Amino acid sequence: MATAIFNHFIFMVINLTYNVLYYNHTLWAFRGITAEWLSHSIINIAFTFFIVPIGLMIYLQRFPKHRTKQMIYVSAWVIFYTIIQTLFAHRGMYVYDNGWNGWMNILLNAALFVVVYVHYRRPVRAIVISIPLAILFYLMFPFPLDTLK
Repeated sequence: MATAIFNHFIFMVINLTYNVLYYNHTLWAFRGITAEWLSHSIINIAFTFFIVPIGLMIYLQRFPKHRTKQMIYVSAWVIFYTIIQTLFAHRGMYVYDNGWNGWMNILLNAALFVVVYVHYRRPVRAIVISIPLAILFYLMFPFPLDTLK
């Protein structure tokens, strides 16, 4: 259980890093359509502190042991999250910008769920995997350094 909570903390750090670095050059953002006060930040905080912890605990607690079942399990989670993001985008509640699109969500979701599981089992290995992924992410979607505060 403690490791599952730590995995949520890692997700929070990565999410916070994206939101700080890409603040003025967003690739994706939440948009509230029912109330004007529902900004990306408010929705993202709710997502990060309420939805993600529950989802990651379920994901990690039920992770299968057999390799083939693991691939199917991860694929199911990637498909589920991608469908939700697609539905939100279709309703205007999730928007893309600066070269990002729904297809990129599939790749990001796949990387997310694989790295979260690797981190659950071998935290150092996950960090080693994440560094080149973060560099590749920046190279593919650079933000102007002068946009940083």
